[in-house]
Amino acid sequence: MQWEKCGKILDAETFGLKWFRLNAMTPVPYMRGDALRLFVGMCDEENRSRVGYIDLSPKNPSEIIGFSPSPVLDLGEKGMCDEDGCLPSSLLLEDGKLYFYYSTYQRQCNVPYAIFSGLAVSNDNGDSFTRLHKVPILDRKDDELFQRSAIEIQKIGDKYRIWYTSGCGWFDRGDKQAPFYDLKCLESDKKDEFLGKPKLSLKLQGDEYGLTMPQVWRENGIFKMIYSVRSVSKGYRLGYGESEDGIYFHRMDEKMEIDVSPDGFDSEMICFGRMITVESGTYLFYSGNHYGRGGIGYARLKV
Repeated sequence: MQWEKCGKILDAETFGLKWFRLNAMTPVPYMRGDALRLFVGMCDEENRSRVGYIDLSPKNPSEIIGFSPSPVLDLGEKGMCDEDGCLPSSLLLEDGKLYFYYSTYQRQCNVPYAIFSGLAVSNDNGDSFTRLHKVPILDRKDDELFQRSAIEIQKIGDKYRIWYTSGCGWFDRGDKQAPFYDLKCLESDKKDEFLGKPKLSLKLQGDEYGLTMPQVWRENGIFKMIYSVRSVSKGYRLGYGESEDGIYFHRMDEKMEIDVSPDGFDSEMICFGRMITVESGTYLFYSGNHYGRGGIGYARLKV
């Protein structure tokens, strides 16, 4: 997968919004009529993420043709799992409704945070969302105590399958506490309840301590996945894997063929990548330095 970088699209200074001052995180693209909508986690001055969107021209994603002046999904109620942030994760269009899976953030006292998964629904094709539950649809378990987030969902046959970030511990990185997390898989008869025993989809290697934001598609009978890889030596990069059964993926990170730039907004980090294919090509949207504080950029797949 050879990518040609096309530059930065936006950062916190693009629109001058009071609720968007810092990071631009986890872009999730969606074709909405004639617009390529990009749902984005937009962080305020306290680094609390609300969900907004920008509309791009599908013929030229550098061209912004609209944006949300207010969040389409705001912070949760005080004391709730998403009181300190909500981040886009995945979309499911079903029965005329757009289901929005998002990561919930809640600050903790003795560790930095807990991140689980919420679900909201839109009846107006993504202009607004309403939470279906006040509690996470993926909550903590004995062996997944701190993270069950970054859901990617697909309906395969009569089952709903999710791939998600699973975290159970922390380590002292020197400058701060950092979490360990890999990727797991679950199936369910319901789109909002996943109670089974998860299976490992992707495991850590070397000095890595995080795998997150999977995107899965099927091509020529093979399941393919892109994901974000976090390591001590490199920070965040993007990876790629393949699977015959769609559960356990063999890592082939060298095939992703995109890396940080020599300078600019993505010179230190490239993360949270999501692809979409439209009439003008296949595009990859991603966050840059400092988990998106540098902004969001995109690349085009070479053919």
